[in-house]
Amino acid sequence: MDIMKGLYAAVLTTMLVLSGCLHEQPETATSNTYYANDADASATSGASDMLMRLDLRGGDSLSWSLTTITLSSGDNVFYCSLGDDGNCKITQQGGHDDNSWEPGEAIFLRESGTDICSDSGCYVNIHVGHDGNTVSGDGSIIVD
Repeated sequence: MDIMKGLYAAVLTTMLVLSGCLHEQPETATSNTYYANDADASATSGASDMLMRLDLRGGDSLSWSLTTITLSSGDNVFYCSLGDDGNCKITQQGGHDDNSWEPGEAIFLRESGTDICSDSGCYVNIHVGHDGNTVSGDGSIIVD
């Protein structure tokens, strides 16, 4: 009987350890991937430059109510939105649903009253999240 209790305890401990390992791995919200490209020929010291184009590939549409896009340059973090309430504005081109970012659809990120990139060759980090998880894609781009 003591052997069975010991075996049960060992199996339970192994299951808990494995459960902890699996739980700590990063989760992704979707199997989609986004690709970033410079959208304009030159960045200026203005606060309305078109910065980049993001293209979504995969099989899932990403609802805007669950999707976040942030940019960072240096120590500054900039929040993007469809409206005028962020540091950068998201505009959709293509697609059929204004409430989501669809596979094959391009979106553009433009400065919205904040100078994110003043000079050509500006390095910008990109983070796209969906439903609290990270979406795979280009993590940074140089805006010219």
